[in-house]
Parts: sequence; structure tokens; C-alpha cells
Amino acid sequence: MNIAGVLVHAHPDRQGAVGDLLAALPGVEVHKSAPGGRLIVTVEDVPEARAADTLLAVHRLPGVVSAALVYHHFEPDAADIEETKNAAVTA
Repeated sequence: MNIAGVLVHAHPDRQGAVGDLLAALPGVEVHKSAPGGRLIVTVEDVPEARAADTLLAVHRLPGVVSAALVYHHFEPDAADIEETKNAAVTA
């Protein structure tokens, strides 16, 4: 599991459009918006996109002024743990 909390600052007159663009990205959920163009979102790894790549895409969206990582959590998936165990046994 890889999840990031991100504060996105959009041009205030583009806030609604930016929210729609964010919601359309894989692994992104818009949780709250505030006056002045601020949006609180989470970005997660999903099969079609890694969170890091999605965060870069957020920066490039039209109307986005900045995107600041404010929280990050990572823990390996069960399959990753099992693969690591198997690699250690065969080494």
C-alpha cells in the first residue's frame, strides 16, 4: 500500500475544473475543497498507475499552481513480502 495526502492549490477561478480533472486520475480521491483554490486529495498506487507518477501528473494539470505532499504512508503488499521471503530462502 502506498498512499499520499496532497494539498493542491489551483487558480481560484479554475478550482471546479481542477477538482474534476483530479477525480478523473487513477488512484486520486478529492476529499475537500476550500475557498481560494485549495483541494485536499489522496493519491494511491493502483494497477494502472503508481502514486508517484500520478503526483507528477497532478503538477502538470492545467490550473494547478502547486501540489504539496503533506502525508505519505507505505507498507509492502502481502505478495511483496512473500516474494522477499522466497528470495531469501533460495539465496
